[in-house]
Amino acid sequence: MACFQVEEFYGERLVATTSTEAPDAFSAAETLTGKTISTKALQEHWFRVVDERGGTVHEFSIAEEPPKDFAK
Repeated sequence: MACFQVEEFYGERLVATTSTEAPDAFSAAETLTGKTISTKALQEHWFRVVDERGGTVHEFSIAEEPPKDFAK
């Protein structure tokens, strides 16, 4: 497993950082948040995941859930 630095942002403000081991960057973000992750960081609340060995940087956000259908 690889070691990743996971940084949590609101806008441009860093609010938390931690290190974790995971098979890949996507899994590291998903494990940390406990939610389904989107591969695009288009929301104000997003995560930067850095592979500490390879130096690659990935950005993710929490996947939006579809709206509930209340018309039933």
